[in-house]
Amino acid sequence: MVRLLTTVAVLLSIAMGAQAAAFCQCLYSDGSHCCVDENTPAGCTTTCENARALFADKPCNAGGKFSNVSPWNAQFRTACA
Repeated sequence: MVRLLTTVAVLLSIAMGAQAAAFCQCLYSDGSHCCVDENTPAGCTTTCENARALFADKPCNAGGKFSNVSPWNAQFRTACA
């Protein structure tokens, strides 16, 4: 019984940690990927409103359009400035 409860507690903590580490993938107006930034308490729409890709001159310019992306995939995408 103790092992079962320990296993459940570990799995629950992993799931909660994965949920907390959400990333926003800001999009261009045509829906293609622009850049990735961490989700803030204000939300992804606010994060992506004035976002631009790192080292890019033009902003994403999609009015806060975004999609959620996992931490694993976020590490391979261009960061937002």
